[in-house]
Amino acid sequence: MATKLLDRNCPSRITPTIDRELAPILKLNTCPSTMTTLTKTRTIVVLGATGNQGSGVVRALLQKNPYHPASFSVRAVTRDPSSPQAERLRAVYPEEEASGRLQLVPGDVYDVTSLERAFDGVWGVFAVTNNRLPGQMIETEEDLEHELVAGRNIVAAAKVSEVRHFVISSLPNLADASNGQFQKVFHFDHKFQIEQLAKSELTAVTALRPGLFYTNVQWVQYCRRNANGIVRFCPPVPPNKTADWTDPSYDIGIYAAGTFDTIPQSILVICYVVSSKMRFADLPAIFSTVRHQSAIFDPISLDDWGAAVARTVGKGYEEDIRQMMEWIAVAPDEKICYGTMTPKEDCSWADLGVRASTFEDWLRRSGWQGP
Repeated sequence: MATKLLDRNCPSRITPTIDRELAPILKLNTCPSTMTTLTKTRTIVVLGATGNQGSGVVRALLQKNPYHPASFSVRAVTRDPSSPQAERLRAVYPEEEASGRLQLVPGDVYDVTSLERAFDGVWGVFAVTNNRLPGQMIETEEDLEHELVAGRNIVAAAKVSEVRHFVISSLPNLADASNGQFQKVFHFDHKFQIEQLAKSELTAVTALRPGLFYTNVQWVQYCRRNANGIVRFCPPVPPNKTADWTDPSYDIGIYAAGTFDTIPQSILVICYVVSSKMRFADLPAIFSTVRHQSAIFDPISLDDWGAAVARTVGKGYEEDIRQMMEWIAVAPDEKICYGTMTPKEDCSWADLGVRASTFEDWLRRSGWQGP
């Protein structure tokens, strides 16, 4: 049995023996002790392919990237391949669909048999789960448990289909990070539980842990326009509090494509899809510079925050989202990813050669003009 070596630059990774079957097609990456680059075409399933994160993964996998020479075929899974959302996806990639590089296939995360059919014969799977059922409000905390059902089905189908590389959009466990103080941030902790299930059941898992989504500023609890026209950024945290952020429809796709270009050389590799940390008070300053509009940071109360979320998402989500912001307000500034990890534990740049977007990047890419 080969000796397993600890990577001294990236201490969270471990190097095992390389699969003999894959040896002829392997090429070393710049951080060879953590990941190995592939050059052979692989088929990747993308769940939620018509959604925010999934569509970005499809884009990143189909585009040509000189830094990652592997080419991919994409099997885009959607509940209804004839839906308007699916037709819009097809319209973006007519050549890829005609050539067979893009297929749209039916699949439902609450129907494990449909997932097994969708996963059959593929190299990798990009998995994303949602805390909300499509078109439904979260009326009780129990309504959030459906995400665990979906996650179990996805992992079970990946295991049956012998998926070689499972990439999941995940989040850290805030109950553990807060030493048990905040135990109801279910939309974080459920994703972490699914990640850990994948680790226990599958052979190679990469967890992508993003920061706060820049797209959140489109919600009234994050940003609103005052009667005088001034844009008010208003999360209930101190202005000098820092956080890291992510463009969900772009960054997660870029990171996912980079990870699928590799074989993770431990059972679980964690990549932090996070920008450099930024003060909440910097949001209006950057917005004003890019958009030439007046903006301020003026936080609402935690009660107002929770009530705004309850009105738009459902009463069952209120305590979850309150506790999330309570933790963000006190999370250690010297750590990344919601104050859960030290910066030296993030080897995303060494492994993948990519960085997450800045707020200015997102503003220019999205064209968002404020609420």
